Amino acid sequence: MRRLGVWAWWLAAPVWAGNPLAGVNHALLNGDDPAAWRALADSWPNLSSQAQREAWRQALESLSREHCGKDAPLSLPAWLPDVTLELAQRDMPLARNYRVVLSGRGALLDARLQDGAGRDLLRGGLLEREEGQRFRLESADLSQPLAAGVYRLQLNAAGRQWQAELSLPEVANLSWLSRSPLAVASLPAARPACARPWLEQSLLRRDDYSFVWWRRRELGQALNWPPRQGELWQSVALVRAEARGQLVLRVVHRQSGPR
Repeated sequence: MRRLGVWAWWLAAPVWAGNPLAGVNHALLNGDDPAAWRALADSWPNLSSQAQREAWRQALESLSREHCGKDAPLSLPAWLPDVTLELAQRDMPLARNYRVVLSGRGALLDARLQDGAGRDLLRGGLLEREEGQRFRLESADLSQPLAAGVYRLQLNAAGRQWQAELSLPEVANLSWLSRSPLAVASLPAARPACARPWLEQSLLRRDDYSFVWWRRRELGQALNWPPRQGELWQSVALVRAEARGQLVLRVVHRQSGPR
């Protein structure tokens, strides 16, 4: 009954021939969540109005909430068994930008995340390798918010290629954290099927924003900092995690500034 309540506003509307969201409606009425995820991705290029795009965003939010996105039909390749995609908003004094970070385990050589216009958000990003098979690819600063929609993720490693269509939420003008004082201002809507959001504290070098110190804190824990160590920036991030099948998706609001 909870599913019907969530979708009543939409399912009660007449379904006409040519409605690009009809496939999503049909899958939900039949209780087929994987098919609903596929239909959601397929419908995006055919949306022709702001009302349809808003309905699509609400459909994505409800599907994500139901099982935290773990029921999306997406399987990672054996050569990349662990992949996390992070969509982040970073606020600094008098500045705001957005970044995309791809991290995980495996022999990744190259990756692309293309939006509906074919723009690669990871182009020009720095690929770093850590201990063993760990990797991290961080985009350059993006001045524009990350729009909701279907993105194509393509991963390459030693002649092998894997790609998938990802239905992603909007990341724009997040207000989860306050800058002064540096603290939680509001929490994203609760999702019982997902892990509770958490905080990440870090100290960064001012010249390249590389990590000097990092701690994870649960909500409500005190934000204790180490003694001052030269000219560093401090950063607090509020992290909401969900999934797209086997892929981990993180939406992050980060506040950074001088100590």
